[in-house]
Amino acid sequence: MYKSLLIEKSGPVWRVILNRPEVKNAHDLDMFRELVAAFDEVESDPACRCAVLTGCGDFFCAGQDLRFTRTADAQMVDAYGRWNVAARQRIQRNFKPVVAAMNGPAIGGGVYLATSCDLIVSVDSAFLQLREIQAGNHSGGAFVYTIGRARSLEMSLLGRRVPAPQAEAWGLINRSVPAAEFDAAVKDYTDALMELPPLALRYTKNATNILLDMGGFSTHMEAGAPMQRYLGLTPDGREAKLAFKERRKPRFSGAYPKVADPE
Repeated sequence: MYKSLLIEKSGPVWRVILNRPEVKNAHDLDMFRELVAAFDEVESDPACRCAVLTGCGDFFCAGQDLRFTRTADAQMVDAYGRWNVAARQRIQRNFKPVVAAMNGPAIGGGVYLATSCDLIVSVDSAFLQLREIQAGNHSGGAFVYTIGRARSLEMSLLGRRVPAPQAEAWGLINRSVPAAEFDAAVKDYTDALMELPPLALRYTKNATNILLDMGGFSTHMEAGAPMQRYLGLTPDGREAKLAFKERRKPRFSGAYPKVADPE
């Protein structure tokens, strides 16, 4: 059923695994669609009490698959942006608790997938990085709610790596642990969640989401997505993708997209 994911349904704790190791689990339109379907299953199946989202191989998620977005037309880019938001919302608003097991780096949209989960455990060798600015795009300011304006802008404007231990100190993730302790740390969370009343967990998440909505979080997601789609179609957005393909430094101009002459 799934091409971009693996789902392990052994017992009440399901594992949803990003399964595109050949591109470091980068996401395309199909992966976002499958994530929505997978977390529909998580929510609707009474056999599942908790889900773990992780990546195959040594990467959690490298973000946008430029092979897809470099060749996608405007309609496909629009669909990609809408399903991107839908996947993140499906995880965040799931009735069941979701633990992100960051087995490696999370870049761009991979950061947003991880932080859509309720609890985040990372190996201490991993990092989080919002590289959208370097691709002629924007990564928004959603982490203002989590780590404050200054640190949020440091991530979004500079696009630098934030090592997992630093991300823990900032409060962006819950735990950063050595690789030898990683599986046990994830299990510590899932075991604890399994001992708690499911309805209380559900409505604790719901109450948290209500507060985020009151603060404008969902509005930000909906408003930011069209900006990303627009920037992806600008000369700088296209130049960034071409430079990546040609393995050279991009030459940004700040030019606006050309408007077609009326016939």
